[in-house]
This record gives sequence, structure tokens and C-alpha cells, in this order.
Amino acid sequence: MAAKKGKNSDNKRKTGRNIIIIVIMCIALFIFKDKVAGVFGFLDGMAQTVNFKMVKVKSIIYKQTLKFKSRIHDLNYIDSYVDNNKERDFELQKNKVQNMEMANIKSENEKLRELLNMRSKNPAEYIAADVALVENLNFSERIFIDKGKSQGVALNLPVMYNGYLIGKISKVGNNYSEVTLLTSKNSRISVVINGADLQILRGNGNGTFSIFNYNENVTDKSLFNIETSGTSDIFPKGLSIGSFYIKDLNSFKQTKEVKFRPSYKVYDIQSVLVYKWSMNDQVNKEIQDQIDEEIEQEFKKNKGTTQTN
Repeated sequence: MAAKKGKNSDNKRKTGRNIIIIVIMCIALFIFKDKVAGVFGFLDGMAQTVNFKMVKVKSIIYKQTLKFKSRIHDLNYIDSYVDNNKERDFELQKNKVQNMEMANIKSENEKLRELLNMRSKNPAEYIAADVALVENLNFSERIFIDKGKSQGVALNLPVMYNGYLIGKISKVGNNYSEVTLLTSKNSRISVVINGADLQILRGNGNGTFSIFNYNENVTDKSLFNIETSGTSDIFPKGLSIGSFYIKDLNSFKQTKEVKFRPSYKVYDIQSVLVYKWSMNDQVNKEIQDQIDEEIEQEFKKNKGTTQTN
């Protein structure tokens, strides 16, 4: 019992001391409240002064942060921007080819349609493709595109760039194809010059193509508008190859070779159109049959005249 009483007495003494200390501290704070407030005010003023002086540094950090966020946003946006740009390029090239089609339809096919009493030809289809490879050693011969059988590409379809015929599909894989260019030494196509003169355009394998044994009158101002003739099953009639002038008239006079260089550079071509014209379309077939029949009749007529003479 005595021990217990002694312990309670010690606790009371400690509690009393704590109360006295708290009272003394409260009195001291009350007495020196102005000085304590001044100290806190001084510290707050120092903090505000330092903070103001740091505005310039913070501003630099803030601006750099905004630039960093903007660059991250640009990087995130670049994929969709590239896709949108390709889509716009595809539509632009498609419009150029369609304009060419419309001009040819109006000037050359209207009479045949009326004659055969047919409906207008169904719109052609186009396959947009990116250039997957241009070989350094064969840049005048061929390129490769990133579309193949899986996307509807077939052999011998025309390949267009910026409204001009540049070659044909020569090999087809599932998801890529080879394009033999008009400048290839293996390229031979039937063309019409200025809407009247039927010739053969041959690739030279060096970035140019030529017409050999050209015996028409030519000057340095002669303009050559070259289009496909449509006399083969590969290319439809009226695909534009380009408009050209002879640069070396003296050479032409000696060799009778008309040599041209395309306006585009192969390495600048990033995307092309594969032109899915309807080679087996019923309308085309009937028109071709009509033309073949007229040619055959004319041939027989001329042949009979020759035999009589």
C-alpha cells in the first residue's frame, strides 16, 4: 500500500510540473507575442522575396515544360498526319487520272456509245500504293510497291503517278508487286503522238525512252503529246505519258531517234496509283468487237480493190 501511495504522489508531482511549464510558456508567448509575430513575418517576407526572385527560373522551366508537352503532342499526332497526307495525295492523283478519263470519254468514246446504244462505262477502280523500294542499280528499270494480290493488284495493270503513266505491273506477290517502268530497256508500248501518229515508245534503260525511225518534220518548237494508243490488251487508250520537246535537234536529224526524259524523278516518287481498268468489261468488249468488225470490213474492201487493180 505504501508503495502504491508513493507512486501516485510522484505522478501528481509530474502532472503539476507539466501544468506549471505550460502556464509559463503561455505567459512567455503572451509577453513576447509581438516579437514572435515579427519573426514569422520576417520569415514569410524572406520566402516571398526568394520566391519572386525565382520567377525567372521558374518561367524558363515552365516554358520548357510547355515546349516538351507540345513536342510529345506533335509526335503523337505525326502518324495520323502522315496517313491524312497520303489520303490527300491519293485523292489528288485519282482526280488527275479521272480528269484525263473524262476528257478521253468526251472526245473519243461518245460517238461509239451512241452507236452501240450502251450505258456509260462503270467507273474505273484505283489502288493507292506506296513505293517500297527503288534499287540503286536499276532505278530506270523497276520499282516495287507495297500492294499485291491481297489488295487486288494483277499483272499488266497500268501504274500512274501524278496523272501520268509510268509503267505496268510485271510481277505480283501477296503484299507487294514489281513495276516495270517505261524507261526500262524491256519496255515497249504502242503510243499516239499528238492524237494522230501511231508509234512505238521504247525504254532505253538509262532514265529515258525513245521513238526510233521517226520521219516526220520536226523543229525545236515541235511539241510531242504522247498517249497510249489502246491497240493492245494491256493499256487502255488515252493514258497520258507526257508532253515533250526535242532538246537535241541536230542529233535527231542524224539518227531519226526522238528521245525524251520524264518530268519526274524516280527517287521522288513516294506513292502511285494502280489503275484497275476493266479489260474484260462487257462494254469494252462490245466496242472492241465493233471496231474489229469495221477494221476487218475495211481490210477486205481494200484487199479486193488491190486484187482488181
